[in-house]
Amino acid sequence: MIEIEKTSRRQQCILNAVVEALEQHEYSSLTIEDIATRAGVGKSTIYRWWKHKSDLVFDTFKAQTASVFEMDFSQSLEHNLEQQLIKLSKALNHQVGRALLVVMAEHREAAGEFFKQYLLPRREQTRKLIELAVQRQEIKADYPYELMLDALYAPIHYQIIFFNQVPNAEYIHQLVTLILAPARCVDEVV
Repeated sequence: MIEIEKTSRRQQCILNAVVEALEQHEYSSLTIEDIATRAGVGKSTIYRWWKHKSDLVFDTFKAQTASVFEMDFSQSLEHNLEQQLIKLSKALNHQVGRALLVVMAEHREAAGEFFKQYLLPRREQTRKLIELAVQRQEIKADYPYELMLDALYAPIHYQIIFFNQVPNAEYIHQLVTLILAPARCVDEVV
């Protein structure tokens, strides 16, 4: 038990060192040597748990956002999507989030693993919320929701990557309203 706690503390120190390093320079300048020095461990300790600096960025992002993207199933789909996109915008605009975007572009295989391990479970949670919204008659059942999710998340990445700006709450509200509009249930006129 003590060995597990010691391991967990060391890993957390290493992840904290990744954050510190990324606050001072970009991902391309990130080195295992610098991280090891900041964490007070040897490089071999880092390589025991992580194969590449990209893995460190993924795990640091996961640690920083572990509870950030939780859905509130008592709220509407629209509310949840807006909150999730606001939080995602902030997370991706942070140094670790920006490094994550670089890693995903440069390391396709690692990005695929990150998608399976981290993003896919969150997307599944969103699907459950969509099913609940259909039951609540907030939205239609026959709508391409996978495409809808892509259409919601892509502009956030686009704004951060190409315009170097974090979408504000008004932008996100307009985006969610626009994307949900065709999916909304409309009372039939008799």
